[in-house]
Amino acid sequence: MKKSSDLKFEKINEYIFAPFNTFIYLDDDEIGFAGSSLIQNKLIEELNKEPLQIKNQNLKVEWGIEECEEFKLSKGVFSPPGKEISFVMAQLVGKILEDSCFPIKEKVSELFPENSLKFSDVRFYFHDCGVGTCSVRVKLEKSDGITILQLEEVSEALNNLYKQYFEDICFQLTRQYIQAVRKLNIPHNNFGFLPDINEVEKAVHFIPWTHRLYHIDDDSLFELENPGEPFKFLLTPSRQMDVQDLSIYDNRYVYFGWGHSIIFTSSQEEGYSQTTRPVYDYVRLVEIAQAKWQFLDVLTDIVDFAIASFNRHHKDMQMKDLQTAIDEIRNFENAIDRILDYFRGVKITFDTEKRLLLRELHERWLTDQMLEKLQGRVKLIEEVLNELYQRQKEQRDESLNTIALLFTIVGIIEVFAVVFDILSSSYEINPILELIIIGTGTLIMALLIIIYIRYAERG
Repeated sequence: MKKSSDLKFEKINEYIFAPFNTFIYLDDDEIGFAGSSLIQNKLIEELNKEPLQIKNQNLKVEWGIEECEEFKLSKGVFSPPGKEISFVMAQLVGKILEDSCFPIKEKVSELFPENSLKFSDVRFYFHDCGVGTCSVRVKLEKSDGITILQLEEVSEALNNLYKQYFEDICFQLTRQYIQAVRKLNIPHNNFGFLPDINEVEKAVHFIPWTHRLYHIDDDSLFELENPGEPFKFLLTPSRQMDVQDLSIYDNRYVYFGWGHSIIFTSSQEEGYSQTTRPVYDYVRLVEIAQAKWQFLDVLTDIVDFAIASFNRHHKDMQMKDLQTAIDEIRNFENAIDRILDYFRGVKITFDTEKRLLLRELHERWLTDQMLEKLQGRVKLIEEVLNELYQRQKEQRDESLNTIALLFTIVGIIEVFAVVFDILSSSYEINPILELIIIGTGTLIMALLIIIYIRYAERG
């Protein structure tokens, strides 16, 4: 078996992609009813009115719709037939197609000096579940070969440059996207607990983490018993047994990890459609799974924040505010249920390999546990609602008791007035004394009623 240091590769494609939060959740039910294609076209037209120009580069952003015709040939990658995978997408374009890459001016390593590499296929996918994805590809080519250690060094440098180059662009595009959605009144859920996009600390938090997928097309790797073994430290597995091929086809090896994945392909094709599908199918599979993972993670935080916010403030709310809060929480809960229904409904159809790969991703990324955690948090919203209802009931009872007390006081005054009218016909009573007696008697009765109400509430 060859040593890791002996392995060299003339060409490696590295894909880098990361999620970012748009903080806006589209209402799929309303959009479907109004016509998804019509709304998408209006949104794209609005977004392309003032395309974002990339500073110091002859590039601009062009908005469009991600086509899924190619994915149908792969028998569905996350997407039901006929449905776009992302709601809208944007991509970097130049005056001509060849100029649509983002040049890397910095020195990446001793292997790749200044202006020797570039980010290509730069795309920004905007999903309807509050998450976007920034995806790029870098082609690494060296005639004398690239070792695994050199690949790790180059990859780390590219990862840092990726964040440096694209974090602000993702932020600007997200702000543009949110403004267009609101301007066109595209149906979306208004959650009062979400941060304003302009308050986000984009330089630090906007791109939380990245995933890197390496593609190597090399027949010599297929001579090894387990081609992924030499790459185990690059994959950063939790245990050595994680370095296992997940593909069911003989002409490819697929290794998925937490922050790194690797795909090996061979020129030996078997002729079947499923064994000739491009590597991009797998890249897109991981990208969409990553977006869904981020969606669950962020939504869990939102639910936790919402529950904490209501628990902290509901005791000081007045009747009108309580009713508003109850309506808002109920709408929030219903919206979360609809969003989760959409999440559960996303499937891979017919393609056995893609189903197995998706299951592996979910197991390795603990996606199902995250979903269960979120569902448990949603149940806590019912407890918040019960507290609000109880608080509302107490305030209503207090209001009714106050009204009853006022009516009682008025009745007592009227009774005293009638008594004095009867007595005044037989005895002459000083008007001042009459007022003192009425006031004192009313006050004593009011105090007795209040004391009774308090004791009755305790009982």
